[in-house]
Amino acid sequence: MGMPNLNDMMKQLKQAGEKMQDVQKQLEKITAEGDAGGGMVRVVVNGKQRVLSVTIDPEIVDDVEMVQDLVVAAVNSALENVTGLAQEEMSKVAGGMMGNQDFLKNFNFGQ
Repeated sequence: MGMPNLNDMMKQLKQAGEKMQDVQKQLEKITAEGDAGGGMVRVVVNGKQRVLSVTIDPEIVDDVEMVQDLVVAAVNSALENVTGLAQEEMSKVAGGMMGNQDFLKNFNFGQ
């Protein structure tokens, strides 16, 4: 078995880095919605785990504590939903490079 070609390894690492940059751009475009209270609060997040919008049914605004609880629940729901989408996108790029490791935990996905 011969020694691996260092130039080939560096080229593969560069390509992997470029693919990861592309994935980061794609994650900004991926969105997921979460809701709570039967849809009384809806939250949309992107694949980089940024909240894009919050929609609150005006009928529940009188109960501030409930609204606060529902916002938290909806945000968490949306983040869970987008984590799955982000993992799928990252897996496409990794293409087996990372083996079966749950490497997204290093990016704070799904924690």
